[in-house]
Amino acid sequence: MKNKHCFWAYFFFGIAFGFTPEKDRAYGIPTLESSHIELLCSEHGVVKYRLFTDKALHYENGDRTYPEGIHIEFYESNKEVSATGRANSGYFFAEKNVYAFRGDVELKSLRDTRQLNTEELHWSPETETFYTDKFIRIETEEELLTGAGLIAKQDLSYYNISKPQGLLNVKSIK
Repeated sequence: MKNKHCFWAYFFFGIAFGFTPEKDRAYGIPTLESSHIELLCSEHGVVKYRLFTDKALHYENGDRTYPEGIHIEFYESNKEVSATGRANSGYFFAEKNVYAFRGDVELKSLRDTRQLNTEELHWSPETETFYTDKFIRIETEEELLTGAGLIAKQDLSYYNISKPQGLLNVKSIK
């Protein structure tokens, strides 16, 4: 019975004086919820990327979550889309300026036919690179590569697989 009173006292003082339970402070409560978002990010008037999502949750520290999926387009200086990406959910960590894409992540280069698939992928807009330590699959017209761990340019023009596991020449199968 004593614990019950402590809870109610904590709850009352928490509401009265703006305190939040430890759990809420640890996970954060969204301060803003947005729907049907199209976010354009530019540098010196040139669009660098465009992000689409049906729902975004914004937090006091600047972090954002995209719980209902995320789609992103990367632009070159000539205003052409160089790559596209999608995931089941996404996160933006403001302090590190890094995005995390999770769940059925797909990144496609539009310059050629390269496609990257994984379950989790991080992206740094500052360095324009992707990275992960999860299992990855990269498919081109000529080969299928698998492995764990990756560092790649955002247009997939360069990539390094940390632990390659398989290489399959697609032309030899056809």
